[in-house]
Amino acid sequence: MQTHPGAFPRPAAVLALACTGLFGCQGPEVASHNLDQILRPEGGFHYQGNLRGEFEYHLSQMVDNSMFTTGLTNEDPEVLENPTELSLDHLLRLAATKAGPALPLVAATQVRQFARYALLCPSDLARERCFLELAGHGQRLGIEGPLLDIPAPAKPEQVADALAQVVRLHRNSVDGLENDSEGVGLAEAYSAACESCAALPLDIHGGWRLLDLVTQIEAVTPPGSPGSGPLRSLSLDLQRHLVSLCLTLGADDPSARARAAAWSACHAVYGAPFLAEALVSLVMPALNQEGQQARTQRFGLRAQEARAEEVFLTVFELVRAHGLPSDLPAFDPEFLRMRQLFVLVQVAHDFSGYGDRSRISAMQTLGVVVGQDGRGLRKEEWEEWWDAATAALGAEEKHWP
Repeated sequence: MQTHPGAFPRPAAVLALACTGLFGCQGPEVASHNLDQILRPEGGFHYQGNLRGEFEYHLSQMVDNSMFTTGLTNEDPEVLENPTELSLDHLLRLAATKAGPALPLVAATQVRQFARYALLCPSDLARERCFLELAGHGQRLGIEGPLLDIPAPAKPEQVADALAQVVRLHRNSVDGLENDSEGVGLAEAYSAACESCAALPLDIHGGWRLLDLVTQIEAVTPPGSPGSGPLRSLSLDLQRHLVSLCLTLGADDPSARARAAAWSACHAVYGAPFLAEALVSLVMPALNQEGQQARTQRFGLRAQEARAEEVFLTVFELVRAHGLPSDLPAFDPEFLRMRQLFVLVQVAHDFSGYGDRSRISAMQTLGVVVGQDGRGLRKEEWEEWWDAATAALGAEEKHWP
């Protein structure tokens, strides 16, 4: 079973051990390099790759001596026996660095890798971890809503042409030129080129590649240069797009475990409005009146199957932690509360339709929301409570849609 970040080639083993103290634990650059080795660009695992440790990675970046290069960095690919375990290991290493305003390039690298793995990795566990990590980035980036209308993505040549303009301007800046080839000031030309990149409709493949190249250019762009501001804005735009794309598509992840993590991230980013629709989706019909797949109005959540217990448990846990969503526009507060309580009662009541864990969690949530008052985990006690709670509302409103 592989647990190492990448074995050192044998000629350098002793030297590597001697220099371990110089570098300490793995940093985000090393973790990102190894994640690139584990996951194919188009998705799916590599089963061979050149994983590196801290010492080996930094030596490959700094040393130009042929002896070291041959002995340390040009080794044959090693067999990746357990790519799921390796990917989780390096995702956690990448997440260990708390990226913020002081480390903008690390934040961009984290978004690129977490987004790539969230949508392209075959491992449910890895996707689950990535959705959870993207929650904090969604909050940092100020994302307000999902991408329900996803257009056809730009063609690779369109992305390449737009990026070529940025690369050309970067070279002009390095050469000390003040204008581009058409006489336009570099700052103005940079802004136009970055805006063109940001306007491209991008899927996950084009998005992570473009963010990767923009991050590399930004890393070698001096602060205060004509391109520093536009590149920073472009990076943030690409990060917002990738996180929004992941949250939108992750809400339909085929794995209930990964989907539950995506829903948790959506609640962290979108707040109470998402939780309100998440509750409704647990009991709504799978098809609408037109016979098409039913989806909630704002976030496009489809009806959840009872067997997706991880999703039910996550939603109920969020309600216990944050309370029932309230103060939503266009809803009478009391009517909204009763509809939400009805969801909990329905799941708690239906022995044949829902699993034991979901029903018990629903009753526990009812106890937190309305108080136990001597009620335990017997569905009959909650049915009696529901009958009493709805009696004053009139018989016609006793059974909620």
